[in-house]
Amino acid sequence: MRRYLTLIYRLVSISWMQAMEYRTDFISWLLVDTGWSLMDLIFFSSIINYTQVIGDWNKGQSLIVLGVFRLLVIPVWGWMFNSFHLLPRLISEGKLDMIITKPADSQFLVSTRGFSFSIIPSLISGAIFIFMGFSLLHSAPGIFQIAVFLWLIFISVILMYSLYFLTMTAALFTDRLDNIYHIFTALYDSSKYPAQIYPVFWQHFFTAIFPLALMIVVPAESLFTSLNIFRLIQFHFLTIIFLILGRWIWFRGLRRYSSASS
Repeated sequence: MRRYLTLIYRLVSISWMQAMEYRTDFISWLLVDTGWSLMDLIFFSSIINYTQVIGDWNKGQSLIVLGVFRLLVIPVWGWMFNSFHLLPRLISEGKLDMIITKPADSQFLVSTRGFSFSIIPSLISGAIFIFMGFSLLHSAPGIFQIAVFLWLIFISVILMYSLYFLTMTAALFTDRLDNIYHIFTALYDSSKYPAQIYPVFWQHFFTAIFPLALMIVVPAESLFTSLNIFRLIQFHFLTIIFLILGRWIWFRGLRRYSSASS
């Protein structure tokens, strides 16, 4: 464990040095992320001013959900995307052996290839949106609610990683699939909306088959509604299933992988 923590520290340090080497690009992406946060706020505010509720959420609750969404943008774009986006090319060009032959777990190595710090504004905007939401609700979460929320955020990150990694394993079973890393990020945006706005089929799809609807909603709703025990069990169960499934398919795929020297 200590060995892998040291590896993570060094990889994060390298990513930070690379970001500081191209500071203009770094600052540009900081502004882009700030712009996305503002656009999300404007979009949700425009909808809620006309409808008063989105699904089962009022304006205050919607802002809390939006805040949680912006917070979880950080691991998606700041960690997972940067680690996974070159994986299909490495596989199709037969260069993955440069990673899997190293004396460390192959899944760990492909999952920690890069980190981005230009996503920091989402941390600030997410916290602000949550604060604005509670201000509109004229309430504040208790210590127990905050503890449960932090645990569910942790589980959400694991579920996100599991689903993202699972989609990336498809690159091991095709000749060329360079843009597959966009599938998860495109679907991720749908997780900031309540499942009730979708047709029944898609409600079940996004909660049971590809549980994107749970990643944002479960932690956010723990802050302003009573906990649904069934949904909590489902949330943890699916996280474990997808984590195990992704790792199993990854090693099955490695058996059929052919390097450039093969």
